[in-house]
This record gives sequence, structure tokens and C-alpha cells, in this order.
Amino acid sequence: MVANVSDSSIALSKAEVRTLFMNNSTSDSSLLQPVSLVPGHRARSIFNAKVIALPESRIQSYWAQMRFSGRMAAPKEMDSLQAMLQYIGENEGAVGYVPAGTELPSHLTVVYASL
Repeated sequence: MVANVSDSSIALSKAEVRTLFMNNSTSDSSLLQPVSLVPGHRARSIFNAKVIALPESRIQSYWAQMRFSGRMAAPKEMDSLQAMLQYIGENEGAVGYVPAGTELPSHLTVVYASL
């Protein structure tokens, strides 16, 4: 997980990352705005399996219910890893997942790393 934050000491737990992406909130919800890749992207599938721990169909169903009830909107979706990194880099507070080993711009901060 990488973020565009001014405080490079921010670190999130797996539970906080899951909450951020499924509820659009954390204890620092005013600071962080999740960004996701589109369904079908390999990095999204891995993130959903390892961190969210739900299949894509359940995630889509959850967000459909949230939209229908007017409670929340799903995280903004990007078509590619490059688009995601660009968006995060241009928007303070944006946070998204990238595969391990991805070369990151120097102004982005790693806030969570999966084992």
C-alpha cells in the first residue's frame, strides 16, 4: 500500500487497510482516500484475496448494496497501475495497492506491506 501523505510515519495494519477499502474509512479517514484497480486486474485479485479476504463477486455485491442504499460509494477505480500511481501522486491523501517490487516515485510513502 502506498499513499501520498505528508506524514511518512503513517503505518496501517491489515485490518485498517481492509476497513479503509471496504468502508472508505480508518481512524485517519479524513486523511486517506482509497483508490483501486478495475475488476479483473491481477493486482486487484491478489489484493482482494490476501487483504480483503473476499472474492470479487462478494465485493461487487457489497458495493452495489451500499450504492443502492445511498450509504457509500466504492473506491475510485483506475484502469492501470501507472494511472493509479499517477493519481496517487497528484492527490494528497490518496492510497492504493501496488505489487511488491514496483518502482515508486520518491514522494509516495509505503503505509502497509503484505508478507
